[in-house]
Amino acid sequence: MLVISIVMPVYNKEKYVHNILNDLQKQTFQNFECIIVDDGSTDRSGIISDEICSMDDRFRVIHIENGGVSHARNVGLELVRGKYITFVDADDRVGFNYLKALYEDITQSNADMVISGVEKWWENYSFIELMKIPYQGKYQMKELLTNFAMVQKNTGIYGYCWGKLFQKKLVEGVQFTNELKLAEDFDFYLQIYPKVDTIFFDTNCHYRYLQEAENSSTLSVDDEIDYMAQLKVNLRYREFLKKMNEYRNENSLLVNKLLTNYVFFVVFHAKRSEIPRKVEQMHQIMYQENISFKGSGFFQNVILWCIRSKKGKYAEILLRIYDVVRSFRRK
Repeated sequence: MLVISIVMPVYNKEKYVHNILNDLQKQTFQNFECIIVDDGSTDRSGIISDEICSMDDRFRVIHIENGGVSHARNVGLELVRGKYITFVDADDRVGFNYLKALYEDITQSNADMVISGVEKWWENYSFIELMKIPYQGKYQMKELLTNFAMVQKNTGIYGYCWGKLFQKKLVEGVQFTNELKLAEDFDFYLQIYPKVDTIFFDTNCHYRYLQEAENSSTLSVDDEIDYMAQLKVNLRYREFLKKMNEYRNENSLLVNKLLTNYVFFVVFHAKRSEIPRKVEQMHQIMYQENISFKGSGFFQNVILWCIRSKKGKYAEILLRIYDVVRSFRRK
């Protein structure tokens, strides 16, 4: 019986993909399959993957047209045959005992999911930090929900895709949202957690996440972030907590702050000519979804007042003035 299925999307990672495939080939736990989804790479990533597959039948590669990481992971999920599933990224690294450690964790604890510690490294392999987790051992999901939002805010452990092993049955009827380019993994797990009874936490760092300079700079460009999509993810975050009867106290305060911030970002980062329309749209959403109009600073509160009062032209004028001042300060 096949035990573990690894799903690995690949897009133009010829510089790194051989390393992760080598790590997986040398795993001390060998009862696994690795499904490589080549997402229309234009470099040698697909060729390198094909070469590995020709030498090791535990690996198979699917070549598809470029559709984004969420689509690639969905393609991989449709093909998994193992009892347990884990995700790896093509530019990351794992220790040779990665699968063995997570398999022992999940079988000995009889948990639904394992979450392990992660090391974060720059692409030149200089160490950045340990992405630590605040728990060790097995916990009931209901025990974790009280502080769920604070732990997610401080560590991100519930959202990142990698460093986890979970039972295949949890992904039945669950997919990544193809349109999402950011927080797609958190959105995915928000669909899984209601099915989870127990999680085992392993504080040992078996996974090495590689922070590429090119990726970090891309994600930091505000114009490339779909803030409306991120607002929708956080609305689903709130619905998850409500469904679990834990949208209260600190959870509600933190998530509502996220929602308020993304409403502000939708307007703040809009093309200036589109601001009146965005103000009208956010006004409707804030009232329909009962999102707080209280921001975290004077400027944010002014823009939120414009949204609440449907003063789109005021918001446009204020943000145009902001652009001029910011441009002047940069000179």
